[in-house]
Amino acid sequence: MNRQFPPDKLESTQQIVKESYFSSEFAALERERLWPRVWQMACRVEEIPGVGDYVTYDIGDDSIIVVRSAPDVINAYHNVCQHRGRRLTEGCGRAGKFRCKFHGWTWNLDGTNALVTDREDWNGALDTQDLSLKKVAVDTWGGWIFINMNKYCEPLLEYLGEVPEILAPFELDRMRYRWRKWLRIQANWKISLESFNEGYHVYASHAQLRRWSNWHSVSLAYGKHSMFGYPDVDSGSTVPGSEKLDIRRSTAEFYAYQKVALDSLMTDTMLDASKRLIELAEDTSPQDIMAEFMRMVIEEDTKRGVSWPAITPEQLAKAGIDWNIFPNMVLLQQHTNCLGYRVRPDGDDAEACIVEVFQLERFPEGQEPQVENRRNDDLYDEAFWGEILLQDFRQMHETQRGMKSRGFDGPRTNPLQETSLRRFHRVYHEYLAQPPEK
Repeated sequence: MNRQFPPDKLESTQQIVKESYFSSEFAALERERLWPRVWQMACRVEEIPGVGDYVTYDIGDDSIIVVRSAPDVINAYHNVCQHRGRRLTEGCGRAGKFRCKFHGWTWNLDGTNALVTDREDWNGALDTQDLSLKKVAVDTWGGWIFINMNKYCEPLLEYLGEVPEILAPFELDRMRYRWRKWLRIQANWKISLESFNEGYHVYASHAQLRRWSNWHSVSLAYGKHSMFGYPDVDSGSTVPGSEKLDIRRSTAEFYAYQKVALDSLMTDTMLDASKRLIELAEDTSPQDIMAEFMRMVIEEDTKRGVSWPAITPEQLAKAGIDWNIFPNMVLLQQHTNCLGYRVRPDGDDAEACIVEVFQLERFPEGQEPQVENRRNDDLYDEAFWGEILLQDFRQMHETQRGMKSRGFDGPRTNPLQETSLRRFHRVYHEYLAQPPEK
């Protein structure tokens, strides 16, 4: 990351309104003015490969059906029967038509009505065109399918701004799920999102990582969105005193720990290559060690049919390591893998949310795994979640508990390392300030 930080990429210091983390009034405003107006990631394109494949995306009181209506057509509809309001789908699956289980009304995959049970009873009063499922805007980027409930919304690529160009070299659309996990947690969705949206917390929350880097981050804003990275890490330096470390062993130790503690931001190819570094001469320079490490990883990936994207050092530096796609998506992209998060309110409860975590990876063609989205709400199941995620989850819960304290006026953010949080809240309040749609 360039050490010259553009002023327009750093958000001015401001205090964040603490009531937005627990107030039912704020939660109601979000349901009215935020969620119906923003582009949200609903699913991956590969989740609906065949005609009739669908995924149900729920956000607050709204539910959306995302379906492949034809080989090259993806549609999205409000998930509600036009007769009495029952939801038509839940979860994911494949359907030739969408049939309401209450009275049997049925819709085609293109949203048109296919059947009204005993339609003659209406004596011609029903308007066939008015019976169609209500459409929702839908578009794709990076292998994800996004939806927007606002019929006047800006195009997805315009909404994303500079993000697609900066992340294009990583070819995210060529990655596939390696694992998916989720849980419900007693914290506002913004508290949970912000646990993954800045690097300032790493020094204390993940103190065990200090041995491998100083982890001093810089956060920058890009339109509605934001990112952070580690300039010192990108430039090749590590923790003070690292010149005394055996980089061969410390690199192997890092990937061995990362595999157990997170199982992401790495691949098994990297883990295997790190174990071979001990074969290098003891006096090999850190730069040559890392160059040889990358050579081995790329060589082994190539042998098994995984290609590496061509990313220049300048592109890598500009992309940083962690992006918040406003409002509720976080991506930590690598050459051949990506750690991702999606956070949503848990219904109408302002102090509970759903946290989804996933690892994407490049696989040899035809060897992409079929992955189950597994749930586990146990904040002490380290075998399932790993140490790093559990450290984050526990911070969310305790932060929520402290947010309403009479002794706390509201979050104060680090001007350099937490620009991402300040930009998020600026955009967030801009949406809440908009008048409701008529």
